[in-house]
Amino acid sequence: MEAIWYKSELADEIIKNNDIFNQTQSIIADVVSGKFDITVLVENMAGVLTSKEVEDRERGMRFFTKILKEIPADYLTEMQIKFISKFYVDRLKDNHRVIPAVLEGYLSVIDMKHYNVQSSGEYLTALFREVACQSQVRQDRYNIYLTIQKLFAKNVEYMKTLGPDFVYGFISSMDGERDPRNLLFLFNFLPNFLSNIPLGHLVEEMFEVISCYYPIDFHPSPDDPAAVSRNDLAAVLCPCLCAIPEFAEHCLVLLIEKLDSNLRVAKIDSLMLLAASCKTFKYESYGPFLKALWSSLQRELTHKTDDELKLAAHEALSALVSKLSTKAETDQSFENFIKGILISMQSAIAESSTVIQFMEAVKILLTAANASKQSCVLIIKAMIPAILAYYEFKPLVKLQISCLDVLGDMYELADHWGVLDEMEKEVNEIPQLCLTAVSERVKDYQVSGFKTLIRVKNVLHIDLVLPFVEILIYNIQHSQDSEILSVCVETVHAIARKYPELIMTLVIKGKCDLENLTQDKTALQKRLDLLSNLASIDDFTKIIIEEMLKVITTNDEEASKVVKALSGSISNVSLYTEEKVAQIESDHGLISSIMAWLTKSILDESHESLNHGCTLISNTICSLPPEKQANILSKHSKAILEKCDSNEMYFLILECLYRSISPTIYDTNFKDIMGLALKLALNCENQLLRTKACCMVAHFLNKAQSGPNFEILNEVLKSYLTSCSRDNVNILPRLIELYGWITKALIMRGNDLFQFWLSKILISISTSECSVEASEAIKIIMTDSENCLNARHHCRTSLLYRQRMFQTFVNLTEKLGPPNSDSEEAFYLSWGYVLEKTPKSILNSQINKVTPLVIDALVYDNKELLKVMLEVLIHFVQSKNITVGHSLQTILPRLINLTTYVKCMDVRIKSLQCLYEIANSYQTRLLLPHKQDILIDLAPSLDDKKRLVRNMAVKARTRWYLVGAPGESKED
Repeated sequence: MEAIWYKSELADEIIKNNDIFNQTQSIIADVVSGKFDITVLVENMAGVLTSKEVEDRERGMRFFTKILKEIPADYLTEMQIKFISKFYVDRLKDNHRVIPAVLEGYLSVIDMKHYNVQSSGEYLTALFREVACQSQVRQDRYNIYLTIQKLFAKNVEYMKTLGPDFVYGFISSMDGERDPRNLLFLFNFLPNFLSNIPLGHLVEEMFEVISCYYPIDFHPSPDDPAAVSRNDLAAVLCPCLCAIPEFAEHCLVLLIEKLDSNLRVAKIDSLMLLAASCKTFKYESYGPFLKALWSSLQRELTHKTDDELKLAAHEALSALVSKLSTKAETDQSFENFIKGILISMQSAIAESSTVIQFMEAVKILLTAANASKQSCVLIIKAMIPAILAYYEFKPLVKLQISCLDVLGDMYELADHWGVLDEMEKEVNEIPQLCLTAVSERVKDYQVSGFKTLIRVKNVLHIDLVLPFVEILIYNIQHSQDSEILSVCVETVHAIARKYPELIMTLVIKGKCDLENLTQDKTALQKRLDLLSNLASIDDFTKIIIEEMLKVITTNDEEASKVVKALSGSISNVSLYTEEKVAQIESDHGLISSIMAWLTKSILDESHESLNHGCTLISNTICSLPPEKQANILSKHSKAILEKCDSNEMYFLILECLYRSISPTIYDTNFKDIMGLALKLALNCENQLLRTKACCMVAHFLNKAQSGPNFEILNEVLKSYLTSCSRDNVNILPRLIELYGWITKALIMRGNDLFQFWLSKILISISTSECSVEASEAIKIIMTDSENCLNARHHCRTSLLYRQRMFQTFVNLTEKLGPPNSDSEEAFYLSWGYVLEKTPKSILNSQINKVTPLVIDALVYDNKELLKVMLEVLIHFVQSKNITVGHSLQTILPRLINLTTYVKCMDVRIKSLQCLYEIANSYQTRLLLPHKQDILIDLAPSLDDKKRLVRNMAVKARTRWYLVGAPGESKED
């Protein structure tokens, strides 16, 4: 029996029977199989398409549009599509109820593979003539905009040929659009449209249609599931307003007007618009507006309290100066503009009496100078003499120190732009001022003077080296201040790189008397620290290292000081590269010397001295290639392993030998060392040895190659732990600590076995006897260790291991259920350690599970736990988590209680910050019931003994005071 769509009765079926809409796939199958042509389908629908009843015609168009949406895009021929396109053009003249189906259907036509974009001209003409876009519903308006966007993407060159009528039609269609989703689409599309389609005499009309939305003043409905924010719209509107050079005059007039308004959001948007405009507008466009622009910018650049506004102003100034500098050589406007900034800021600097006032003016000058090479020359050349003069006339210490810092900034800017030669005279004055500063016996002067000298070391003249060295060596020999000592060593290093011969004579062989190093006991450790630092410079390496190793091998009394100095310097990767350390080991046998000293001194030296020696060996080994590491192990490890049988302390040497080896190394001693480490981790009474043993186990498990090596070590682990006795009361806490290290080692390498060990820790948390130790094990897993399980020591480190730990921790705690009352605090503390190190973006995926835990943890008297949980709570509040919003009745009293927490200032600050964020994030209707109580309860914090707490209390109380006030921006 022939289907209904083969007959003219199809029209009646569409009118009377809704089920026909469910048979479109069958119709399409017949069309695609060639049983009948789609044009026949249209003919059979004639009755419904030409019906006198609007409702019937609407159904007919919906039916045919559904066919087009479902038919394969590559099936219809160009002739068929042309026929259908013409048909849809005619339908645009129909009743307004038919129009939505026409708009939707033509979008499907455009997507056809054989669609010829030249058919669109007739459609667009009819569309703009027959359909009043803003009279349609939101979706239909969107379909009109989407049609234009798709046609534009298909053939922009053809769209250009449609001329002013097309442009006018598009302007008219979007004029008056108010839906934020449609506006977001339009604003994203418009810059591309404007940069390709000539506007002709319609420039002003187009700009007016776009600029009527500026600045965006819009707040989305809280119930909108796909809300578009004000910031979303503002970000995409900005490029539209400055999309083409023809908009320049209109745009600049508009943004200056808004900059001079009192509306903060208008100011920020205008500053962003000014910065963006510099990418498209021509240089000449800014000339008539420069005076007004600088006046407006200066006002915002010197705003007293609004940092966001000031930052936007700095970015706008930078963009404007950069733009103007493009024609600096041919137009006087640029130089005049820069001179205007200089005059204004020099006056501000001269009148400044505080560091804040001084730095505010300086930052403006630095922003302008950093914008281009030309502005850098004009500003830095003028300002270095001005700052030098200001230093002489301002006796305030803080202002003079600020001058030194600023001179360093200016030098680096000039160096960045490669213009030091053009201001040689000016920059050469800076080291002399540094000498003046460091000659003062005041710490702040000296620290700032030396730091500035380090920055400008390349313009240090040779005649100033000696006076600097005299001061530096005096400080190194006599100062007890660690900051002074550190900066002095750094300064000597900087000078040595420029004048190595002088430093060799004046310092290494002179003041430090390297050849008689240990004869003068005065400040020996400080001189050794300086020499080990200088040894990183190629010119000094051989002479210094040889002398220091000679002391280690011949002078038992002073050897530990040399080891300490070398360990401290070689640990600094910015001083000693891996290549440098490997060179020292190859040339001087550093490890053999330190091993000999350690073996001889292991029973006599303090733990601190031994640790320096072990760290030095470890950091040296980690810099060597695997083959050299293997040679060192074969040379030393067997003898040290034998000594461990007689004295456990020798394990420290064994651990530092194996800690830093490459994962590719595996020798016959691994199994014995693993067993020894497990024995010490559980049975040794020395806490240091137990920790080192746990680290050794962790390193072996983390670095062992997958396969037999890993299986052997894992078998040793399981066998030992199975055989060890649980009768010893000390064994359980030590076991849990070991579990923590094992879990960390495995999860960092991505081995699923970590879940087995983690579950053991979590079971322990629920028992009151060892819950505290179990929470400490979680801390071990989540916290980075300086000398264990890190990349420098060639450990496997998965970038996502903390995320995986978080997900596994969530799953396992759910299975185990809640802890008993005696171990609740340890349970929440474990959560705190996990949450503290988990990326905030990951927490959002489990926000409903985490939020109740965070809220419940706020009642415990544990400052570490409270700091972490408050930090997480602040993040959730800023994310406007609805669970927090619905729990304010519980949260607010707990936060108020913590604002007076006497044991920790950070807890008080974070609780006040959280109260501020709550008032700043949630709807007024949620906050008003609590407002009066909060204002009263915050009063004691205003008198807190700590200034930082008082500042945050003022901020929080002020924000709560504004809740429900007239003009508050948050909508109910």
